[in-house]
Amino acid sequence: MIKRSLVPYVALATLFTMTITALPAQTDILSFDRVTSFLSSQQKSDLINEGELTEFHFDSFDPLLLPDTGMSGDIRKMVLDEKLNMGIEGLFLFKEFDMESYNADPEKTKLALYNTLRSVSTLEGTEYYSASRDEMRALFVESWKIPDLDSARDRLPDPVVSTIPTRDSFFIHQKDKSFGKHESEMGFVYDSPVIWSVIINQTPMYYKGFLRVINPQQLQIHLVVMPTDRGLLFYGISAADTINIKAFREKANNSFYNRVKALYAWYIDGID
Repeated sequence: MIKRSLVPYVALATLFTMTITALPAQTDILSFDRVTSFLSSQQKSDLINEGELTEFHFDSFDPLLLPDTGMSGDIRKMVLDEKLNMGIEGLFLFKEFDMESYNADPEKTKLALYNTLRSVSTLEGTEYYSASRDEMRALFVESWKIPDLDSARDRLPDPVVSTIPTRDSFFIHQKDKSFGKHESEMGFVYDSPVIWSVIINQTPMYYKGFLRVINPQQLQIHLVVMPTDRGLLFYGISAADTINIKAFREKANNSFYNRVKALYAWYIDGID
């Protein structure tokens, strides 16, 4: 069973006393230049022109692309506290984000952005590009909400909401091409207009179905959605404290990159 609840962890981190870096009071949309002020001019140019920055981490994980919002310190602390030893972070800019609709009805748009993250069943069939096979492959074969960790086959509807809660969490079951079947806790933190979701595995994860490579609560996937005046910023982390098995670690970076990239594509497809 779960060793600790994500929501109390988030509460202890005092995530709800945060001050978001925002534009003046008439709008809560974020200033792209301010939340990315830590980037070099070349990095910022690449993000604007190419829509993506990625950073691989080996042996330790200290986020380098994390946007500057009131949640940044707590996300960094959550990653550092577990001493994760490898992974990837990605920062993406969706410039086609419908700013006109956001400005016309920001609450409606933010609710749609939030509920897209909660629509876990739509992850089924999410694909990624396999360079080794030169083809698109399914990443998630199964994905749904479950009532508890002992009921992995009890599929529940996507928990979409009509009002965004400040924090929430629930359990999910997934089966993917890299790690097979596993159960996780998915937590949410909201401080307008920033939405943060974190997925932490609660069961062991096996490479190729038999090689145990990640123990419970040692894989973190962070997804952060931020409306800005240049488009929608999407930040993702896929990182773990992996068991030091050479055969796995040599392939893990591709697996983690595919996961972050596929989650971004899934999210944009869900809101577009």
